[in-house]
Amino acid sequence: MYRQAINEAAERVFADKGTDRSRMQEIAAEAGISLGTLYGVIEGKKSLFVGIQQLRMREFMDCIRAASDAHDETLDSHLAVVRLGAQYFLDRPDFLRMCCRAGFGWASRFPAEGGGADLWNEGASIPRDLFARGIEEGIYVADEPELLVRKMLALKQVELTHWADQGMETPHEVVLDRLENQFIRAFCTPRLVQAWIRD
Repeated sequence: MYRQAINEAAERVFADKGTDRSRMQEIAAEAGISLGTLYGVIEGKKSLFVGIQQLRMREFMDCIRAASDAHDETLDSHLAVVRLGAQYFLDRPDFLRMCCRAGFGWASRFPAEGGGADLWNEGASIPRDLFARGIEEGIYVADEPELLVRKMLALKQVELTHWADQGMETPHEVVLDRLENQFIRAFCTPRLVQAWIRD
């Protein structure tokens, strides 16, 4: 019970101030607990940040894995991964803002501490496999799947960061539709892009 309250409070504080400028006293106050109770559950600020990242990224990976598995067609699976993966962050704006303030680019992998690189590799394997499959099927432009994953993550980060910077007022469906269209235009073959535009 304490851990969930602490994580939620820390996400809000980290989102507002960034990890470096946040203080454990502020997190304890936001969670409605004493500083002693906080330190009884958490080792320190860095371990709290890493713990939140690990928890959220495992949830995120479960989300995109389920999205991918729900469809038989490669493009349908990939668009579900893009949309539901973005929706995960839209539904958790404090976590999104916390990630934005952390200052690392999603295309250049998450920080290595606390198993971040392993989580990044595990999560990236899902769209990487979809890109490889789609290239074989003639759906996507021929390029290195690893590079395409990085471009896709950069595209998603830019779109979601823009949403956060603009006050998070744009309806989720508008953001998701825009992201889906950008994905099609950036990665699909010209023939498929033209068909998509006509539809």
